[in-house]
Amino acid sequence: MSEKTSGKIIFKRIFLIVIAIAIGIATIAFFVSKKQPPQRLEMAEIKRSVQVIEAKKLPLIVVATGFGTAMPATSFSAISNVKGHVIYRHDDLESGAIIPKGSLLIEIDSKFYQLALQEADAEIASVDAEIAQLKQEAINSMALLDLEQQRLELAENDLVRTQKLFESGSIAKAALDTQLRATLLQRKAVQTLANQQNIIPIQQARLDAQKQRVLSKRAQVESDLADTKIYAPFDLRISEVKVEEFQYINPGQLLFLADGTQFSEIVLQVPMKNLRRLLSELPEGENGIDISLREAYVQLVDKSQKWDAKVIRIANGIDPATRTIQVVLLVEQPQNNSNSVKNPPLPKAMYVEGVLKLLSNERQLLVPQSAVHEGWLYLADENNRLERREVKVDFFQDGMAIISSGISEGEIIILDDIMPAISGTLLDIKNNAQVEQSLKAKASGEIL
Repeated sequence: MSEKTSGKIIFKRIFLIVIAIAIGIATIAFFVSKKQPPQRLEMAEIKRSVQVIEAKKLPLIVVATGFGTAMPATSFSAISNVKGHVIYRHDDLESGAIIPKGSLLIEIDSKFYQLALQEADAEIASVDAEIAQLKQEAINSMALLDLEQQRLELAENDLVRTQKLFESGSIAKAALDTQLRATLLQRKAVQTLANQQNIIPIQQARLDAQKQRVLSKRAQVESDLADTKIYAPFDLRISEVKVEEFQYINPGQLLFLADGTQFSEIVLQVPMKNLRRLLSELPEGENGIDISLREAYVQLVDKSQKWDAKVIRIANGIDPATRTIQVVLLVEQPQNNSNSVKNPPLPKAMYVEGVLKLLSNERQLLVPQSAVHEGWLYLADENNRLERREVKVDFFQDGMAIISSGISEGEIIILDDIMPAISGTLLDIKNNAQVEQSLKAKASGEIL
């Protein structure tokens, strides 16, 4: 290739580059000339949409709960007081059987005690005969004493006359001595009978004591004889049987165990702070706190069945391990219940939850527990702007927070958890009537 041809090619390339640059500059200039200035927009404050309720004071059912085990309120341990062979055993005396009050359950051979009773009767008859004999002897001795005293009076009179005759010299000294000796003998006879009369009351007391001892023995035999028959003291549910018919038993031997069917007791372990809150609402009675509640019941842990109950006592002291107080409930068991599915008896040793309810003396300011954020509430002020308010929560109950201070009735409570919660944020509030109704229902105890 010649130099002339190479120069033309270079020139053509440069020309094309210059043309491309010129076109680019012209295009940029065209777009720049057509560019519009930026539009000016007015900034508007964004509203945060929130759900709210109005703070209200409502009647509150204060609730305390605890757990415990149901046990029969009464139980019966049949222990033999006598010995002998079992000659009768109730046909239904088996574990789980229900036997009505007054039924004969066990009878022990009573021949030994019947013989002992006859022996005691014979001893009593013997003592009565001795007492009768002593009374007759007392009568006879008294009659004889009267006669001897009359003879003594005659002897004393004879002695006086003899003494006068001796003094006048009409008789000898021997006649006086003879009369004196006869008088002394009569005095002795009277004194002997008098001594016998004095001993009779002592003999009577001894025989009375002997008779009383025999009567006590007879009473013991009668008691033993009665103990040969064991009756149901109340309606029983048999727990365990340890005796068979024809078995020989000894005093102190356990025969069977049974429980009463009318009442069950549940010892609830109630947290101290919950029970203290409940007790603070109770009125003072003449004998201390009146523990009559608005409602008390026990229910299965899964809440599928419940039984009405009554608080009968509150134990003294606190369990140091669990910090709970024992509250004893009494449940009346259904009797002659034809529908054991809908209204079953409370089974023995069933683990249950106890619920105690009491209407608070004053209306309480309530909010949903979820609206409380670590001791703070979010409120909407009169300008619908966010306000953070520190409050004091008295206690929580069933998803409710009972507020003691920090807000007033009528203020607007925000239900949502605003992130971030910046005071002064403009709000778009929407009242949640459903939450208000739910709060009112929970406070009245309709929802638990």
